[in-house]
Amino acid sequence: MSAQFDHKDIKSLVDIWRPRDFTSIELHRGSGITFEYPRHWHDEFYLCAILDGAAYVDCPGTSIFTPRGTLAMVPSGEVHANRKLECTFRCIFMEFKALQNALEQFMEQNIPGLNFRTKLIDDAPTMASFLQLHRSLEKPSTRLGRDHSLLVFLHQLLARHSTASITLSRDGNEDSAVRRSKKFLDEHYAERVSLQELARLVGLSPYHLNRSFCRKIGIPPHAYQLQMRIARAKSALRKGSSIAGVALATGFADQSHFTRVFKRLVGDTPAQYWWRRKNVQDSADIPH
Repeated sequence: MSAQFDHKDIKSLVDIWRPRDFTSIELHRGSGITFEYPRHWHDEFYLCAILDGAAYVDCPGTSIFTPRGTLAMVPSGEVHANRKLECTFRCIFMEFKALQNALEQFMEQNIPGLNFRTKLIDDAPTMASFLQLHRSLEKPSTRLGRDHSLLVFLHQLLARHSTASITLSRDGNEDSAVRRSKKFLDEHYAERVSLQELARLVGLSPYHLNRSFCRKIGIPPHAYQLQMRIARAKSALRKGSSIAGVALATGFADQSHFTRVFKRLVGDTPAQYWWRRKNVQDSADIPH
């Protein structure tokens, strides 16, 4: 049975942080928490994914049970209470104006009267995109990768759970725009490029560029940029460059981030890759 906590020590058990580049977002993460938050309200739009255990959100006139695998949503300014029962969760607090601005910037259209149909989202794709966003804002990542995760989640939230009517731009001949954005990433693979900057460069909305790039190249811009970084890193390692130097030169946040991505995409760590290539070269010099 989880312990009961008072207000002065509950915050010590919940991780709270604001991610780089997204100062209007605050993230919370807790594990095995049993606690009752009294009636309150906050300025931010609130989303909480229940990963284990359960919780209740008590709003005026109703109590909403949020079991494992669901996403609770409370609009800014609404008075509510919150009960968590051995609950493992991830939360996002986001300024509502920033939420609307982000949606309008990504879609490049006005979205007036943004409202949501329910306070409980029991929808696997939306839950998956929420968790992908939360985790991408937790660990070192490319700016393009974070923008992609935010765009995918916001589009899911808007299209599947809001009352807003959105108009998707028609697909035309985006070959030139995709080629130009791909060439830009080839030449600027180590830079912190945002999706908005890349879209502005080629004259498409961020949403339209992301979708067109993924359809024509096979992966979204952030994944292509990572592949370019790893390709350049492999070349530098083969030439004998240090792992720390390669991580810095190819735009990774630090050596551990570089190692983690390299291992995921290549199958070896940078050190293993370097030694395997060195051993192959050494054996080729031995006469048979």
